[in-house]
Amino acid sequence: MSLEDALDAIENLDLGNALYFFDPLRSVEYNTIEKVARSRMKTFFKTGTEFFIFLFTSDWFLGRKDFAPLPCTSEESLWTEEEMKTVLEADALFGNKEWRSYILNDNPVEEKEKVLVELYKNRLHRWFRYVLPLPFNPKENQFFHLILCSNYEDGVRMTKDHYASITRNPKYSPNNSHAFRRFKMLHPEIFKGLKGMKRPLQWRFLWRIITHHEEGICDCMCRDLKKIEPDFRRRQNLLDWLVHKGYLNPVRFENAWGSQIKQYKLDWEVVKEKLGIDQPPPLRPVSPEDYINEKSELP
Repeated sequence: MSLEDALDAIENLDLGNALYFFDPLRSVEYNTIEKVARSRMKTFFKTGTEFFIFLFTSDWFLGRKDFAPLPCTSEESLWTEEEMKTVLEADALFGNKEWRSYILNDNPVEEKEKVLVELYKNRLHRWFRYVLPLPFNPKENQFFHLILCSNYEDGVRMTKDHYASITRNPKYSPNNSHAFRRFKMLHPEIFKGLKGMKRPLQWRFLWRIITHHEEGICDCMCRDLKKIEPDFRRRQNLLDWLVHKGYLNPVRFENAWGSQIKQYKLDWEVVKEKLGIDQPPPLRPVSPEDYINEKSELP
């Protein structure tokens, strides 16, 4: 089916939770992402929908048969006809031309690959609170990313943990008791009246964001924060407290609904300084050897 026909057919189904897998020949146009997302998510970061998007990261800079790499200059008069086609395809990938000034240069390929993934993540944040690129290294110097887009914290964390188990990446497990002792010493005023093992909501919010929120991104509509504190106004006040103490910084991702709900991101330097917690390390790519090793260890 065409995209429009497929969306019409899906509209008549009771899908419930759904995962959409975009496996393009080389890249999926951002306009397609928009159409599918708009058909599913009518409200601010609605859960129940996940996208997996395949991105041929290194191809943009190394090229492959019948596909020229991106030029190393933003000066159009210096592009070949084949390079122009690649640039236009990248315009369709991002849905704009703003990426050009960041990528069309003579910086090292490894650096430009990271910039491309970061810029693409920012575009996907329009529809998704969390964007997790999972890197793959099928051949020498060849890197792809399978990008998980989700609005559900636990789903992202479980996917990342499973990926780490395959690739021998360390599971992110910061020291709770050590961090909590330091937090209590820094903010004794919020512990007044608490008895036994009861933890202040400010700590529960902060620890949840540290351990379960990809990139430390959050807002008062996050599903797990709503479970901790059901009241909207109180949730916002707790986030405001974390901003005031320096743990969170306001960020502004353009969202698809024009919502004015405030979003935040962990300040990892402050978290390190105050609590002694490092941010999660970058993911090591999956290689063919990882799959061979995993299969050999199966009973």
